[in-house]
Amino acid sequence: MNYRSMDNLVRQMAQESAREIKSAPWFPFKTGRLRDMATYVAPGEKLINASTYCIVFDSSVAPYVGFLEEGTKPHDIPGAFGYPRPFGIGGRFDGKFHPGSTKHEGFISNKSVNLALSASTGVIVRYLHAKFVKENQ
Repeated sequence: MNYRSMDNLVRQMAQESAREIKSAPWFPFKTGRLRDMATYVAPGEKLINASTYCIVFDSSVAPYVGFLEEGTKPHDIPGAFGYPRPFGIGGRFDGKFHPGSTKHEGFISNKSVNLALSASTGVIVRYLHAKFVKENQ
């Protein structure tokens, strides 16, 4: 396998992994911004004679991605739903009290990594099968 075909295979693995992750039923979706604009494949660092690619969850496009990944503890949401300050339970909170959320916790570090490994394995198996068929015709 030459370097060009190896780079192409690695790029295919990253693109297939990103597609699988973005279409997974557990992937966070409300507006589509995270899926459509903030999650993409980008070239990684160049290693010795090989390219790398990474799946980016861009927090500059979707600043809430860290809160989804790590979850949140109970917190206030200042000025929530247009209510003036102070607002909250008994007037103690300067905003709307939110109980916190762990619904999507670990969607990058656990679920996405596992799915990327599975999708990459599928790309490699298809490549090896095609190579085997070609060599044994």
